Amino acid sequence: MLFLLPQIQDFTATKLINSIAHNGEIEIIDSEYSERFFTTTGGQRIPTSYLNDLRKEVHEAAIRFGFPNKKKSYLDFEYELAKIFFDSSFLWSDNDCNPTGEALRNNFWAYLTILLLPDIATWRWGFPKDNIPTKAWSGRMRGGGIRNTFQRIFRRVVSFDRGKNFPNSERLELIKQLNEDEFQAIIERTSLSASSKLSIFCAEEIICRKPNKNISEKMKQFIYRQSSIDLTAYGKVQALDLLSENELKELVFSVFKNREEEILRNPDLLEKNNSN
Repeated sequence: MLFLLPQIQDFTATKLINSIAHNGEIEIIDSEYSERFFTTTGGQRIPTSYLNDLRKEVHEAAIRFGFPNKKKSYLDFEYELAKIFFDSSFLWSDNDCNPTGEALRNNFWAYLTILLLPDIATWRWGFPKDNIPTKAWSGRMRGGGIRNTFQRIFRRVVSFDRGKNFPNSERLELIKQLNEDEFQAIIERTSLSASSKLSIFCAEEIICRKPNKNISEKMKQFIYRQSSIDLTAYGKVQALDLLSENELKELVFSVFKNREEEILRNPDLLEKNNSN
């Protein structure tokens, strides 16, 4: 069954974001907030109990990872979030993690962040300096894909789920092994993240280099950042989705390998790359 998910308009999101920033504290607003709305397409409105259960599950996970105390790293918590979203059946149309149209609506993620889970969002990102909502901070609160606190985790599930041929315990393992910068190198380039296969192959190439002590962390960063740029350029002249799985995997491998060999031959490229 398709569940219609609650949403808030952009102007409502802006009003609430400004209020949160100005007050510098969180007041949980009723999940049945009067200004929420649902699309008028076919489907049943999601029961409020489902949303309350989601809030409870996320809140309990946050407590296990130190909420409300600040942390240096939130990667473990965000992996737990990915598992929670993976198990939230109302976000998916089937077992292959194909999202419903409702789950792709930015206005739903604004509702989720600002009305249902604002305390968790501000725990993750804090409050803006001088209580003035900057563009970057506001982006963590409003819906919009690559920046929103929770939508970005949802996109990780969409991009890096290995599929039903893997046991559920292994389907999201790639998410557990990547850090924030590595996620960004893939997901912020929509030509890469739009293809789950391509995202997965890129993630596997990044992960396989992690144990290599002969390559510095800065070199590894250079390899995956430049490889992502190269693959994006390839996608402009060649339809990557027309390649077979083996051809795509071989392409990704060769691009990463070429960048690795390049930086090992000429480490001075790091300084040049940083200056750019």
